Amino acid sequence: MTAQFTQAIAFAALAHEGQTRKGTGIPYITHPVAVAGLVARYGGDDELQIAALLHDVLEDAGEHWAPRISVRCRR
Repeated sequence: MTAQFTQAIAFAALAHEGQTRKGTGIPYITHPVAVAGLVARYGGDDELQIAALLHDVLEDAGEHWAPRISVRCRR
């Protein structure tokens, strides 16, 4: 696990804080973590896994997160 991946997990957890899966009490963060796991399982690299972790941030947590994602994606 890279530092960028660890930062992405923390960022996604912060963005989804307080959200739960529809109709359950399960924290929403379990979904992007599961998707990242599937990406890894099928050979996706670190960059694709990070994309999986962040894939619902704007949709579910709001577009105000976009500038913070953009900063993290610059190389």
